[in-house]
Amino acid sequence: MVNLSIDMTDYTKPNVHNILCLFAALLVVILLFSTIPAKPAIAQVTTYPEYVVVSGDTLSWIALRFDSSLDNLLALNGLTETSMLRPGDRLKIPSLAGMQGVLTTEYVALGSSLTSLSRRSQAQPADLIRANNLTSPSELFIGREIVITHIEDAPVMTTMASLKPGQSFLEASVLAGQNTWTLTRMNRLQNPLRGLPMDTYYKPSDVESPSNLAIPGVKEIVVDNLPLFQGDTFLIEVTSDEPVKVRASLAGVEPVFVDMGGGVQMAYGGIHALTDVGVYPLTMEFSNNGGETYRFDQYVMISSGNFATDKPLQVDPASVGTEEEKAENEKFKAVVAPVTPVQQWSGLWYSPAQDADCVISSFGSRRTYNEDPNLYYHTGLDLGYCKGVDVYAPAGGTVVGVFPDQVVRGNAIVIDHGLGVYTIYMHLAAILVSEGEVVEPGQLIGIIGTTGRSTGPHLHFEVDIQGTPVNPLTWLRRAFP
Repeated sequence: MVNLSIDMTDYTKPNVHNILCLFAALLVVILLFSTIPAKPAIAQVTTYPEYVVVSGDTLSWIALRFDSSLDNLLALNGLTETSMLRPGDRLKIPSLAGMQGVLTTEYVALGSSLTSLSRRSQAQPADLIRANNLTSPSELFIGREIVITHIEDAPVMTTMASLKPGQSFLEASVLAGQNTWTLTRMNRLQNPLRGLPMDTYYKPSDVESPSNLAIPGVKEIVVDNLPLFQGDTFLIEVTSDEPVKVRASLAGVEPVFVDMGGGVQMAYGGIHALTDVGVYPLTMEFSNNGGETYRFDQYVMISSGNFATDKPLQVDPASVGTEEEKAENEKFKAVVAPVTPVQQWSGLWYSPAQDADCVISSFGSRRTYNEDPNLYYHTGLDLGYCKGVDVYAPAGGTVVGVFPDQVVRGNAIVIDHGLGVYTIYMHLAAILVSEGEVVEPGQLIGIIGTTGRSTGPHLHFEVDIQGTPVNPLTWLRRAFP
């Protein structure tokens, strides 16, 4: 006979015994964990980026440059106001707490953006924004001085070949011999599928690339002589590994590109001395043999030349505002218009006068003549005869104009140096060269005088680029390629 017993316990009602047992077990666990010693809290160490001192720096300037108080700068670095700075010293910057790396300065180059600068320097975009007080991407105009943070153990970066239409970032990374995911992370992409043509990407290299702009077939684009000022010369140099036609425009100037061989094209341009101070778009257009055209725009800052104002000048009324003056201006404008494709100069230019420091009037100075209300500007550099009256060719070139007895310019010479660059010599007492003559640097070409619209003996030395007078001191103080 089977004994069947049925459990009649009601499990829907609380069991006091079970509850007490559960409570006791929890109490034991709590007591056990309370006896384990707690780990001491790790103090958060604040990091600061370091600025490397260069010659001429002062503690006050460094504090001002990075929007910090002098007291905080001194305290953080254990210095006093009398502490001496030496080139190479490193100072922590208190206003940039939380950032890392070494702070350096550079001028914004063509194609630079917050993204490209971050990729090239491997710094966080937020750090670049903070270090430069950026509020808008448009503030990264060409020629602006900016602060870059370089992480010392980060690899040196160089520009990758541009992604072609239909090409993936995966393919580009393989062709570059790089790990796709490492390269994706370095270029701050969420995944390789986010790679886009015409975007600038970087890869580790032994040599840092100065290029920030990726155009198919174009290896490098450089805008030289930054930052730009009124009356300045600028040079655009494009290096390509396949035939490409280049056009550019800046502040109403369209410089003519000349093929220099070896895949290099150069164009010189001049900023008019009366150009309004402000930001102007530099537009560049690249066309290849495949019929593809790429256009790029970026703002360029043109700053004030801080030109002086001359006292009112009294000159022969026949030389101001007359038909003769207009005809003379048109004649000289036509002479300096052609862009000959051969560069005839090399290196730094000589001074055309025997005393380069004997300056009577600087380029760009604002002036008026007689009672004429019109405002003019000085298109050249007036050099006196402090050490002699000889006039020399500052660089190699070809004499393309010999003009005696001009109403404004007196006895004048025009020399073509190639690539759209000309020099003009005015008010001469004597002309010692002939039209068509090839001159060498330092060759005697004339004698200082006071012919034409002149108030005394001097040489008016002028440099024109495609018909625009530019500051001659630029050419006497630095060498252009």
